Amino acid sequence: MKKSIILKVLFLSVIISCSAPVVQIPTDVLSKDKMTSILVDVHLAEAAMTLNNSQRDTAKVIEYYEFIYKNHNTTKKQFTESYDFYLSHPEILNKIYDDVLVELSKKQAETIKKH
Repeated sequence: MKKSIILKVLFLSVIISCSAPVVQIPTDVLSKDKMTSILVDVHLAEAAMTLNNSQRDTAKVIEYYEFIYKNHNTTKKQFTESYDFYLSHPEILNKIYDDVLVELSKKQAETIKKH
């Protein structure tokens, strides 16, 4: 009986130790959902700037980004620090970008429907 319990405990310990560690997102880092929303807007803004200008106007780029930060109640510093955190955790950043692609695809489908 004792041997059976010990084996079960050892087995569970091995399984738990082999699973991927759960990354705690610090409280000062933007949530995955908020990061997704901001990145969707960033990519839409970048696309708009590319379509509207063959040469990028630095003042216009700053204006777009400031609008995005304000719209999402965040700052450039918080966005940059959050992005840096997610860069150091690529498995989370990949999930965020999967969600960004889904959202951009939805927006594209809505635009096509309207036209």
